[in-house]
Amino acid sequence: MTLITQIEDKGAVVAWSPIGQHADVIALGSKEKGGIGFDDYGGELELYDLNITKEGGDSSTPTLLGSLKTSTRFGSIAWSSASASSGIDGSNVTSTGILAGGLLDGTVNLWKPSSIMNELPDATLASVSLPNNNNDGSSSSGSAGGVSTLKFNPHADSRHLLATGTSTGHVWMMDCTTPENGSIVNVYSPGGEGAKSQGGEITQVSWNSQVSHILASSCANGTVVVWDTRQKKPWCELRCEANCPVSDMAWNPTQGLHMMTASEGGGGHLRLWDLRASTSMPLTSLEAHAGGVLSMDWCPHDDTLLVSCGNDNRTLLWDLYSLQPIAEVPNEDVAAVNDYGNVDPSSLYGGGLSSSQQKRNDVQWSPLRRGVISTCSFNRKIQAHSVVGLATKCGRPPKWMSPGSGVSCGFGGSVVSIESQQKLVKIDTVVEHPELVEASEKFESEFAATDCITYCHTMAERAEDDYESQVWSFMQIMFETDAREQLLNYLGFDPEKINQVAMEYDEDGSNPSDAEPIPAMSKDAENVVKDALLVGNFEAAVECCFRSGNYADALVLASCGGAELWAKTQAEYFSREAKRRPFLSLVSAVIHGQLTEFVGRSDPKKWRETLAVLSTYGQSEEFPSLCAALGDRLEEFGDAANASLCYMCALDLGQAVKYWKLTLEDAGTNLLSLQDFVEKVSVFMQALDGSVDLDDEVSNLFADYSKALANQGDLVSAAKYLKGNTKDTNELRDRIYRSRFGSFCPELMASPPDFPYNYVNVGVARDLHGITLKQPVAQTQQYHEQQQPQQQEQRITYETQSFASQSNAQVQQQQPQQEAQQSSSGLPQGWVALQDPSSGRTYYANQNTGESTWDPPVAASPALAPQPEPSYSQPDASPTRSSQHAATNQMQQPQTNGAVKGATSVTTTQKVASKYGDGFVTSASNPQLAEQYGNVGTSNPYSNANRPGTAAAAVGGGQMKKAPVSGTLDSMPTLSEDYAHLQSGLLAVVEQLHASAVGGMEKKQAMESQKAVAVFIKTLARGEIDSDVANQVTTMLSALQNRDYGTASAVVTRLISNEWKDHKDWLKGMKFLVQMASKKQL
Repeated sequence: MTLITQIEDKGAVVAWSPIGQHADVIALGSKEKGGIGFDDYGGELELYDLNITKEGGDSSTPTLLGSLKTSTRFGSIAWSSASASSGIDGSNVTSTGILAGGLLDGTVNLWKPSSIMNELPDATLASVSLPNNNNDGSSSSGSAGGVSTLKFNPHADSRHLLATGTSTGHVWMMDCTTPENGSIVNVYSPGGEGAKSQGGEITQVSWNSQVSHILASSCANGTVVVWDTRQKKPWCELRCEANCPVSDMAWNPTQGLHMMTASEGGGGHLRLWDLRASTSMPLTSLEAHAGGVLSMDWCPHDDTLLVSCGNDNRTLLWDLYSLQPIAEVPNEDVAAVNDYGNVDPSSLYGGGLSSSQQKRNDVQWSPLRRGVISTCSFNRKIQAHSVVGLATKCGRPPKWMSPGSGVSCGFGGSVVSIESQQKLVKIDTVVEHPELVEASEKFESEFAATDCITYCHTMAERAEDDYESQVWSFMQIMFETDAREQLLNYLGFDPEKINQVAMEYDEDGSNPSDAEPIPAMSKDAENVVKDALLVGNFEAAVECCFRSGNYADALVLASCGGAELWAKTQAEYFSREAKRRPFLSLVSAVIHGQLTEFVGRSDPKKWRETLAVLSTYGQSEEFPSLCAALGDRLEEFGDAANASLCYMCALDLGQAVKYWKLTLEDAGTNLLSLQDFVEKVSVFMQALDGSVDLDDEVSNLFADYSKALANQGDLVSAAKYLKGNTKDTNELRDRIYRSRFGSFCPELMASPPDFPYNYVNVGVARDLHGITLKQPVAQTQQYHEQQQPQQQEQRITYETQSFASQSNAQVQQQQPQQEAQQSSSGLPQGWVALQDPSSGRTYYANQNTGESTWDPPVAASPALAPQPEPSYSQPDASPTRSSQHAATNQMQQPQTNGAVKGATSVTTTQKVASKYGDGFVTSASNPQLAEQYGNVGTSNPYSNANRPGTAAAAVGGGQMKKAPVSGTLDSMPTLSEDYAHLQSGLLAVVEQLHASAVGGMEKKQAMESQKAVAVFIKTLARGEIDSDVANQVTTMLSALQNRDYGTASAVVTRLISNEWKDHKDWLKGMKFLVQMASKKQL
């Protein structure tokens, strides 16, 4: 719905309030009245608040603000924001302006709207009767005719000027600066004294939107006069249409020399005039109304919109860009009469009004409410509509909806902004997270100002929890020269303190010498031990000591019995005493080098003691692995935090960060947590001297951190934290390198990054003459195989070489030197380069012979005398080189189904001549000749078919002619599974074309289509059609099956433009196939 509100049973003229605080107020001057007797000639002025923007309540119901009676009815009404600056008390006038009403008795009244709203008696400012000029220019007494139109000057310095037009054809101007009751000062004609009538009723007056002293008046006799009120004479006259009244006219709100006129005749024309170009011929006409145009108005807020209403009962919204109506304001009643007692008198005697009675006779834009128009209709309704709710066809929003400013965000925190009032483009850097930038700068400055040990110590003291303090303390120990000793001290095991405690230990104050002696060995045991020692059997003596409980004696005796007995005795001792004395398990692990088993048996709750043992007894080469084993033990136990500390001792960054990543995930998107993570990993990597690469997951976290810094505009710092070679890292590294701060990043400038995207050779390159050519797939693959080692040695950056230059380099390397020299010297005599208008490709034509070709012509070289071919063949001395040469020839030869007519066996000499020339060449580019003769000279200037002599004639430049492809449907090959649908689908289309063909021409085209399908399928089966071409044919077939003939035709056109040279034998018929299918709607 576009209707906002309406006022019933009011046949009136309308004027919108130009005052901001009363933007929803309209003034109604009655033109007619219903239900009054024949003797009532009076009129009424009413002020209504339409409540367009009122919040709450019944905002759709207009409110009557005030009214007053007039002696006669209105012909026109106008409202100005000007105030009476002198002559009267203008305090209230200033806030509401001045209302002017043109009455049918030839008088013009001025009122104060504020007095009408407040029902004050001093509402009337002035009233004047316009003079009556005769056609000869003389004035006479009597009525000047009704006032048909009046307008206030819209310019700020001339708002006191009022222009009026009368039914007798006269235009009058009034100066309302000093209105007084009963008179108006300085009423004059814009044409000066003695100005004649314009020849008919003045239908409209309008002040120019740009020049304050230019006024236009339209007349019922079909003319429009443009007045220069300063010179007091007409500036020009427009003759719109003979004997056809100009019902309305308006100036362009932004272009002072553009005017629109409306004709009331049967044509219903709206004519746009450009007074700079012509005053006799309109610039253009707008034709959409079936009858005459009754009223129109140019939008003051968008000069591309215009609204009009006509005799055809239509109210149209025009787009002056397209000069077409884009919407229609609906004309139906919005409220049905639900109460039988509330029946409109117009619904009697026939049940309703005809369409002619419902049509609108006036449309106006609100000067303040954008997109709001008022309409007056013959069925006595005043309505307000919003065109914003209309479904327009132009797809372009009105200018008041267009942003007055714009902003766009770019890489690196850059924000580009524009303002409609300033012709400037501002580029600012917006820091969204200043706390991140501050933390990053603090880290870099502090870390650069101190050594790693001091920084880690500071961070440990600054830590807010115990774990973070331990992490930074362990990090500090990693940088110490005596890291093992520092680790023992941090774990709480100070060797000096422990030694002092041991030396001063006194259990319950007793003297060790006073302790109870160990029970003596029995006499029998002593005899057994003595006898065993006498015969030298230390093992038996040790066993007897163990059985008698004398473990110390057993150890002493075992030390004299050799290493094997000593080890056996130790093991037995530890097994007997370990449970009673737990520290002996540690001694056993140290003595036997079983620290790994000791870690596996250790108590996870006492991990500090275990780590101290590893630090004291672990060898340098095994210490990292032992710490890592302890970390694994703690992880199994569920103590991931302390496990990360053990991994730090093992210098295992990959394992240490696992717990840090978990804490980072728990923090969510907190950038300061990411800052802490990056700080710890960065300092850890300093201890590793950059010898460890980050895994992809950590590299991506660093990339996220770099991206966050880059978004704050700190690109230089962001470049420092791009670690690894993940996709995100490489892309961000490349973006920073190519940004405006790339030159300030020493990490990137020292080693420019690889371009993160893969170049894709689409098979199209530029030859030496600038022609776009399609490269064979085999040739492209061969080139990549040759260039792959070189690309590994040489980095190609984005600035130095683009993909186009790569493609050009490919062709140039494959082109022989003969063509390069020839292209630099121009085309051969008689040849010119032309452009095909259908495809845009360049072709060559011979002006002398009429010959044309897609390929660049080559100047003919004088034929050399053929050399006799030797009757013997020289075997190749190098089997490897011979096999490579044969493989190269095989790759360059296209495979065919049959042998070439006239082909014979080729000897080694013929192969040499075919590849390197006619024999008058040196061995510099001929390894076979070099092996045979050993001569050295210049390189071969000939290649392929361009070489003169017997080589070109012998084997056709080393390339066999393709066997022709049959265009019949017999012996059709079976395509692979990937393309089987093409064979069945195309054959089905051909069958339908044959069945629907009528007449000789269509049957001929059907046969051509069948031949094209057959050739295409057989060529595809031979592998001579690229997958890209086959995919395009698949797209064409799918479009035909979906009856999308436009897409199918576009695909065929593209194939003909790009692939005609290689596939012209089937493309022409394929075009017929699409044309017939489109015509027959198959």
